[in-house]
Amino acid sequence: MNSITTELDHIVVAAHSLDEGRHWAREVLGVSPEGGGKHDGIATHNTLIKLDGQRYLEIIAIDPEAGAPLFPRWFGLDTQEVRALIAHEPRLVAWVARCSGAPDAIERLAASPGYDGRVVRPASRGDFRWRFSFTADGRRISGGVMPHLIQWDCIPHPCDLLSESGVALSSLTLGAVVPERAVAMLEMLAFADPAVQVGQSSSAQLVATLRTAKGTVVLD
Repeated sequence: MNSITTELDHIVVAAHSLDEGRHWAREVLGVSPEGGGKHDGIATHNTLIKLDGQRYLEIIAIDPEAGAPLFPRWFGLDTQEVRALIAHEPRLVAWVARCSGAPDAIERLAASPGYDGRVVRPASRGDFRWRFSFTADGRRISGGVMPHLIQWDCIPHPCDLLSESGVALSSLTLGAVVPERAVAMLEMLAFADPAVQVGQSSSAQLVATLRTAKGTVVLD
């Protein structure tokens, strides 16, 4: 897998409703999200904020008009854990790494020993086509510390169609009980991105530090 690489694609903020997520973005980050749409099959919808480079912030919520999902929703949105986490305000719940370097990069990486996001499904919306990895029960991978994987099967990338927001990612810190295992898993996933750091934590924790017009904002 020497030709395969992964890098940070986007961070995921879950909200009780998409309207709540939009309001949160305006109040906390000082910007209005745009784009996005509905996810067929998992009954969710989203909206986006462009960050620096080819990465973005996704705000996602259960779509109340979509009916029952065909399989568990991504990012643990069906779990009591995440529902309790976002009961009062939107929260950072997960992150996604972009695969490239081979047509079957995501399938090969998702099969890595010890990696939980082994289910890979294709998805599409408009001109966008991608493959995504997640857990069979929809729970977050390693409590949100390890990334879901995405492989874009289209041009352009979503960032190419988003307005400049003035919001930039300073760092994404992965708090792991055993940092050495987290580092080893990222190496197995061929991941390299200087914005992502691994730290020691008493429980799984995800912390993003953003630069905004309102100053430094820390999401956890």
